[in-house]
Amino acid sequence: MKAKKNYFEKLFSDKRFTIVFSILIAIGLWFVVRSIINPNSIATIRNVKVNYDYNSAAYLSQGLDIVEKDTEDKSVTISGDDNQISGVEAEDILLYPNYSQVNGPGTYTLKLVATQADSLLNSRSYDFNEISPSAYVQVTFDKVSTKKFTITVNASGIDPEDGYYVDTPVASPAEVTVRGPESVVNSIDKVMANVTLNEKRTESALTTAQLEFLDKEGNPVDSTYLTMDVSQVEVTIPVLKIKEVPLTVEYTHVPVGYDVEVLNPTLSQETIRVAGSAEQVDALESINAGYIDLAKLQLGTSVDLSTELPDGLRNIDSVQKVTVSFNTMGFTTRTISVSEIRVVNAASGTTVTPSVGRINNVTLIGREDELEELSESSVVAQIDASPTNVSVTKGQQNMEVEIIVPGTETVFATGTYTVLCDISTGA
Repeated sequence: MKAKKNYFEKLFSDKRFTIVFSILIAIGLWFVVRSIINPNSIATIRNVKVNYDYNSAAYLSQGLDIVEKDTEDKSVTISGDDNQISGVEAEDILLYPNYSQVNGPGTYTLKLVATQADSLLNSRSYDFNEISPSAYVQVTFDKVSTKKFTITVNASGIDPEDGYYVDTPVASPAEVTVRGPESVVNSIDKVMANVTLNEKRTESALTTAQLEFLDKEGNPVDSTYLTMDVSQVEVTIPVLKIKEVPLTVEYTHVPVGYDVEVLNPTLSQETIRVAGSAEQVDALESINAGYIDLAKLQLGTSVDLSTELPDGLRNIDSVQKVTVSFNTMGFTTRTISVSEIRVVNAASGTTVTPSVGRINNVTLIGREDELEELSESSVVAQIDASPTNVSVTKGQQNMEVEIIVPGTETVFATGTYTVLCDISTGA
């Protein structure tokens, strides 16, 4: 027995025997594994989605985009060793069309290519055998177009309280840039943001709205293949307070102390309804319809004023123009020459001397009785020589003249007058 044991110890101590024995053991184990693991196993992976974005540069580089595509999931049959295909799921497989034959707009039948998903690429080894129910998909391409649209807000259901007004809703942002198939983009006529608020309000409302694309007939445009820089917008629906206030007018070139009410002005619109924030409206006393230049007034004529409201106010009555007429019955005009020319407000050391001693053809307006009694010598032509009105330090300059008619209630000068003056400074 001991001799037998020594025999085996001597045998295994032989290096050549050990190598040969190890090889035989490895071959035996390989046959055992082969008998357990089936190298020809087959599995069918269901609900595999077609990835149309993979390798999309092939058609995007031609200015194309997908208009229509098959959306049916596929089943992919794979084969290989059990330990390689076991546990493979739909998301482990990348299934995409071969776009090599796409060369312009149109409908193509494209063969599908199956491979391992990028995240698992080369992590397992198996073969792709079959794609069913079909290894082909039908895809329609069209040219890509980009266009900017103004967003129109359609708000309904807002019921303002008495004395309040719902102004035009505003979307933010006010525009949307749409990109997609040219035929689809060109079919868009209007982009809408629809808002419905069923409630009474005295304050403005702020909400969000999804965008809807409509064609010229008002039908929805399929936006499946469209991309846009915004998909929803903030919508402000202003609810403003209404107030009716009187309209007034103001005058320019009015002589000091002159009361324009002697001209008996009448406005075609005495009041106006405006809407705005409660704070702004409550503080409002009147609205200035515009300015009347007395220097341009002519007897028997009316003046049209374009009415502009202060920022933040809305013109509920849509009053765009106010006509001001004057009841000047008994008024007339008279043309005179003015020889009394005075210079006022000249700076120290500055001399302003009119180059003429008389201003001819000065037109006066007033009641006939006052004009008849008026002496030309009582009328004064005044030149304001304030430094802000003098543009030269030496030489000549045309300067505006103000005609003053003291001692009358209704008489004033109409028209503009200038005098050439000699100007010098220093000693």
